[in-house]
Amino acid sequence: MAIGPTVRKLLGPFERPISELYRSIFVDLTAFSDQILQWAPASSILELGCGEGAVAERLLNALPHSQYTGIDITPRVGRLFAGDSTRAIFKQQSIKDFARENLESFDLLIICDVMHHIPWNLHKEILTDAKKVLKPGGYLILKDWKRSTTLIHFLCYFADRYITGDNVQYKSENELRELIEEVFGPDRIRSTAKIQPWENNIAFLVQA
Repeated sequence: MAIGPTVRKLLGPFERPISELYRSIFVDLTAFSDQILQWAPASSILELGCGEGAVAERLLNALPHSQYTGIDITPRVGRLFAGDSTRAIFKQQSIKDFARENLESFDLLIICDVMHHIPWNLHKEILTDAKKVLKPGGYLILKDWKRSTTLIHFLCYFADRYITGDNVQYKSENELRELIEEVFGPDRIRSTAKIQPWENNIAFLVQA
């Protein structure tokens, strides 16, 4: 049973800063956003599994001429976003339904810490649908937490499993690479990067 939603209700006005502090234990989203800007400063951006809008806010602050769309199946989609609402759209929608309506519409697709929350047997289908929204030559940036035997990995598992309540399962770096190549084809990974503060945070730059 997830305790996260119950705790959040009790935090009131402190929910946002405490959520940011909690997230920063595992990943520096500002560093991730900086890596996105270095790799692909796109004008039309889609984020799959955008959650409550933490990445969106950082990107739009750094890209004043970009348009952003975030989709998620959670009803809390974009709830904590405090950026420029004229350039951000949030939708509670699956990638399959969204892709059907938005073929080849985006320069950049971001998937950040989503795959380990999705059952493995759906990974290929999710990425295949996601690929459809990219313009020819567009980019996917996929960031996930890779499996290891370190103490921080077990702390991350505990947080994901018992605070969010999801039955999480992590891939190794090679398994993530193989998944990407299966969907996008060989030699489509243009670069990889480790995102602070832990080696477990691996990001891939993939060209459609």
